[in-house]
Amino acid sequence: MNGEKDLMFSPRLIIGVAIVLIGGLSLLANLGFRVDIDLWDYWPVILILVGLSMLIKKPEYRNSLVGSVLLILGILCLLNNFEIVDFGMNLIWPFVIILIGFSILRHGIADSGRSSIESDRIDISAILGGGDFKYSSRKLNGGKVFAFMGGAKIDLREAVPLEDSMVVDVFALMGGVEIIIPENWHVTMHGVPVLGGMENKTAFRRSDDTTGIRESATVNFIVKGTAIMGGIEVKN
Repeated sequence: MNGEKDLMFSPRLIIGVAIVLIGGLSLLANLGFRVDIDLWDYWPVILILVGLSMLIKKPEYRNSLVGSVLLILGILCLLNNFEIVDFGMNLIWPFVIILIGFSILRHGIADSGRSSIESDRIDISAILGGGDFKYSSRKLNGGKVFAFMGGAKIDLREAVPLEDSMVVDVFALMGGVEIIIPENWHVTMHGVPVLGGMENKTAFRRSDDTTGIRESATVNFIVKGTAIMGGIEVKN
């Protein structure tokens, strides 16, 4: 049930549906069909859904501050578009500045002594910001990464996959994702770069069974990515 909820409110799905709707309605209008809906009046719904997607995550992945701000900002902008309240750009910029200030304080104080992440699944959203994430799980089972106008650096060198093959789904929109893996992992990348790039910068080396990290065959690390005006990089 929780997996279905995460899929329903994933930022990648929300932005993808929004792009399809905008393109579809624009195409219909250009073909001469009458389109009475002004889709631009509803763009704040994207902020609302992305904010909700960040608030309903598990506590270890939840970003309550950014999620709450996006949710409130989206609601105010939506009400402004329908002339229910007066909320213009002169109020949006102070809102963004306050968010940046709180983000700096939170990372400088709350996360100053943060240790490695023990979760068995990767679930990272970097929106208008980013950070370093180090996983040390002994049964890591893949996951997903979303970066929108932000970046994430993910260190998997101390992690051990649950199986010999692991898949990570990465979506970078005007952002960047860097993944660092052990030298005995083999990388396979599949994806769609649109005005962006996906790079495999690893130097492959089989395990010599002396590190104790993994005694069986080399791990096949699969990255399924989409990079739109952004970048995805895997290296060791």
